[in-house]
Amino acid sequence: MFYFINEYLLPKNSSVEHSAMDRVKLFNHYQTPAKIVTKMYDRLLHQTLATFNLPDEQVLNMFDYFQQATTVLTQVYHVEELQLPVEYAVEVGANFSRIFNGDELVGNVGFIPGTIGRVFYQEFLDNQGNRMATDLWDWRGFKSCTQYFGQNGKLTMERYYTPAGKIAIEQYFVPDTEGNPLASRLILKDYQDQGDRFFQNTTALFNFFIAELSHRDTETTTFINDRPGTGIQPLLQLNDDSKKYVMVPIYHAKTLNDPLHAPLDGFLEPALDNAPHFDGFITSTNQQAQHLQTRFSQAKVTQLPVVATTALNQSQLVPMSQRAKQLLYVGRLAPDRQIDHLIRVVALVKQQIPTIQFDLYGYGDTAYCETLTALIDELDLTTNVHLMGYQPDLAQRYTSYQLLLNAALANGGPMAMPEAMAQGLPVISYRFNYGPHDFINDGQDGYIVEPGDQLAMSTHITDLLTDEKQLAKFSAAAFNKLHTDQTYLKVWHQWQQVLGLKNGG
Repeated sequence: MFYFINEYLLPKNSSVEHSAMDRVKLFNHYQTPAKIVTKMYDRLLHQTLATFNLPDEQVLNMFDYFQQATTVLTQVYHVEELQLPVEYAVEVGANFSRIFNGDELVGNVGFIPGTIGRVFYQEFLDNQGNRMATDLWDWRGFKSCTQYFGQNGKLTMERYYTPAGKIAIEQYFVPDTEGNPLASRLILKDYQDQGDRFFQNTTALFNFFIAELSHRDTETTTFINDRPGTGIQPLLQLNDDSKKYVMVPIYHAKTLNDPLHAPLDGFLEPALDNAPHFDGFITSTNQQAQHLQTRFSQAKVTQLPVVATTALNQSQLVPMSQRAKQLLYVGRLAPDRQIDHLIRVVALVKQQIPTIQFDLYGYGDTAYCETLTALIDELDLTTNVHLMGYQPDLAQRYTSYQLLLNAALANGGPMAMPEAMAQGLPVISYRFNYGPHDFINDGQDGYIVEPGDQLAMSTHITDLLTDEKQLAKFSAAAFNKLHTDQTYLKVWHQWQQVLGLKNGG
């Protein structure tokens, strides 16, 4: 079995999670059983999976595993199914209902967002209105956990249940130096009928979980770690015959322009300092692979594409004349992505193309997004520039646009670049580590601009948008390259070679 180690899969994900989701589909398509492994307790996980068309059997969550809830038929619970005492009265609200015993408020029942009365939690209140306990309900319709609170309202204990109601996990909390709950002990109850097992917290339990996954396979287990902060430590503690690979999804050095000597990212450092323990490190760009191999001669570093496409003879390029929108950005909305530069570039383009349209897809800190909105207003771009938020169906939207823009300071290989090029979008980007040099053939399917040169970027945008033939030529070059070099079969063969797989895995 192949396990891709991640922290979570959320309604809003980064390229790390998106690449893992694409990879698990690729492996299973070629009859090689693989699962995404997640650590975080998430009652809405299985609702999220449906949003991304991921079958439940391709994702394995740690809590699901220990709660014996990996395969559960979904039921819908409303307040009526909670079997409240007959003397209780229910005051129905839009997001939650209040429960009364006579005039006394004894509890609240909250609903899953976006549903009509589907139970998400049930709070129990004492006669002073203080919360004593809260039952947490899984999307699939079973009581998953109960939280208990002290007189000060702080969390003191959690109990996690199997769908049949048996206690699977207990976790206890003590106050930290600021009085907030700090996990002090976790008990895995009567695990596999062999008695209780004790851990300090969920991180220690996750280490045990990864070891259990390795031990339960009759054949060699392969772990591919996606989130450095989540999976490296468990894999360092795993000293069996399992194979262990580390994806490098981020810029590995703390100094932007010194990848060969600067101090390492704190999450990646333990893995690279113990390179012989791992069977390989995998990057999405050749440039980063070369830098890591030069710096860590004992490491086995390989570049593999994060985007795979259909073969050229099975693909159809949407002509630029049929694309209603022009400029696109995809990624985090954060200062290191220099979104303000892109907005100022659009202001320059607007001087030549007054109707220019620029849509930005992604999520970010609310305060930062507010600064972007203020800049859009200041530059009189409210009808030109639009913050579109995070959209799970983004792959279906690329063909509405003509150019992708990027002005990042650094990146571990932006997934949006090859995704956009696979849909025929030329890319115009600042030069940075890593991505532009690896993905863009400058002057053929996009342009690489010196960092900070907003005028040059705006000139390239204007030139392409006002020259239909040149834009179509760039579009075809990007499309043909991706659908020739990065087909599903070619990418799969590269994975087979790196992992030592034979036909069919």
